[in-house]
Amino acid sequence: MTLQILHNLLEIRQRKFIELMETGSAALFLAAPALHRNSDVEYNFRQDSSFWYFTSFNEPESALLIIKTKTETKKVFFCRVREKEKEIWTGYRAGLDGAKHITGIDEVYEFKSLEDYLEKYLLGISHFYFDTTTPNSHSFLRNKIAEIARNKRIQRYTNTQNLVAELRLFKDDYEISLMREAAQISAQAHLLAMKEAKAGVAEYLIEGKIQGYFREHNADWAYPSIVAGGNNATILHYVNNNQKLEKGKLLLIDAGCERDYYASDITRTFPVESKYNSAQKDIYELVLKSQKACIERCALATKEENISFDSIHDLAVKILSQGLIELKLLSGTLEEVIEKKAFRKFYMHRTGHWLGLDVHDLGSYIEPHTDGLSRILRPGMVTTVEPGLYFDPEDSSIPKDFRGIGVRIEDDVLITNNGIEVLTKDIPKEVSEIESIIGV
Repeated sequence: MTLQILHNLLEIRQRKFIELMETGSAALFLAAPALHRNSDVEYNFRQDSSFWYFTSFNEPESALLIIKTKTETKKVFFCRVREKEKEIWTGYRAGLDGAKHITGIDEVYEFKSLEDYLEKYLLGISHFYFDTTTPNSHSFLRNKIAEIARNKRIQRYTNTQNLVAELRLFKDDYEISLMREAAQISAQAHLLAMKEAKAGVAEYLIEGKIQGYFREHNADWAYPSIVAGGNNATILHYVNNNQKLEKGKLLLIDAGCERDYYASDITRTFPVESKYNSAQKDIYELVLKSQKACIERCALATKEENISFDSIHDLAVKILSQGLIELKLLSGTLEEVIEKKAFRKFYMHRTGHWLGLDVHDLGSYIEPHTDGLSRILRPGMVTTVEPGLYFDPEDSSIPKDFRGIGVRIEDDVLITNNGIEVLTKDIPKEVSEIESIIGV
């Protein structure tokens, strides 16, 4: 992407946000802080997603201020100045001129002067937009900003994320291209993991193979990888990844990378050096059946009206519940199982979430201007589809063959004008395909 195209893209995003602002208002976006891990060691810096969305500026101690009045709209940027002695230790800084070059914003000042400029620019402003979820390490600055706002007698406050969420929910062509790249890299990493998973190999070694593949392809993890062998697959957010794999046990891998801040999110579940046994196959094929049906329902979003986000989950619940009844793992009629939520013993999470700059991306699940109705799927939205079933290894009420089985299958689905695009289609999920890959 050329710099001019980038500036045009940022201008479009900023303009859309400004259109949502009230006249006589100001909005402030802060960069993410640099966070310390321990002593003088910092975590790798990761920019605030919404700040990146509007600026493509990748440094801490920076801010974007937008003022909208009856007579003008002003955009002011703040960042660190260049300091040669500090750059020797911690690397190049863009400085004021570099910030102008990157963001396309002409009015740029030193970050240390932000408080002084707020005193000036908030004069006469009645509505202030500010991210109230700013990390705690910004607490002093946040308190100072609130004090300035009170002194200027600002009457109304709105969390910027309430407005940004609606914009970020619909991906443009550039965002989709990055998410497509992230999905392709992640898919190949999963294929590598399937081939490398052997009995006696530690989960963290498989995690290392996945992370290594991400870095080899100029990407990084979008979230800590879950590499859960055996009983660990029944722990939804298992991240210890410190046990050895056992032959014949299932391995659940939930891992995805970021490409230029845009995430992918994939889960696959397969047996270690073995074919799926009878119980594993029954559960796997039931989850797969529900997932494929949910993806097919997503595809109807541009052919039929009112395909809601909740309807995807409802369909998964219906198929999984019916299957569990047929396997005699739940009793009662389908209506009774769903009404009493008996399925939640084995399926306790939702079937998907928005995906984008964050792996659980911004975006309301409620349709705007309704009394709490579920969001309607529309072109430009990207959602995961990830049903699963999990059987407590210590629950004696569950037939022994099923205890300790955990299965989740997850893909990333883009709603298009013509249906859908499964961004993660390159990683197989049919039983025969997986067994072929792992060589059994």
